[in-house]
Amino acid sequence: MPKSSGCTRRSFIHRFSPLVVGAFGVPCVANRLVGQEKPGFWAEFSSEEQQVINGSVMAQDILNYAGHGYGCAECSYMVGLRYLGEPEERLGAAAVFSGGFGKGDLCGFLTGGMMAIGVAARKLHEDRSAMSEWARPRRDEFWEWWNSRGPVHCDELREMYEGREEFVRMGQRTAAKLEELIAPAR
Repeated sequence: MPKSSGCTRRSFIHRFSPLVVGAFGVPCVANRLVGQEKPGFWAEFSSEEQQVINGSVMAQDILNYAGHGYGCAECSYMVGLRYLGEPEERLGAAAVFSGGFGKGDLCGFLTGGMMAIGVAARKLHEDRSAMSEWARPRRDEFWEWWNSRGPVHCDELREMYEGREEFVRMGQRTAAKLEELIAPAR
């Protein structure tokens, strides 16, 4: 059996498609090629951002989990459960999402956050269509916010941050945004 080169089809396409698509002038990809950077997740907090982080129950609570043996999905889902007053026993639902499903795919902070949005929707609405109606715009806002800051895949994110402090800042930023989105369900 031949050895794998370690380059998956998804990573190959993701890494080389900007060069191919950029040659045809697609604006969003072309912007990446000329070095326009997203604000990221890891930089030190600005003074305005520090105020938001300090005032966020979830951003403060994530300090109990991020970097303390919990995966990223477990962190964002746990602080969502705690913020919403839901049983912490539900944390097991996030166990397989951290580390991009353990495969470097979608970031666990992102997937755990999506799960928290779903819990908030259920807390507000019993009817499935009403849950979806409430959750969809929040899901979309969270997704757009995430994409405005950096990549969605764990393997790409891990290449960009250097240690625990940056991981924790990423978690705090994520938690503060989630709190903003799910606050009506508290």
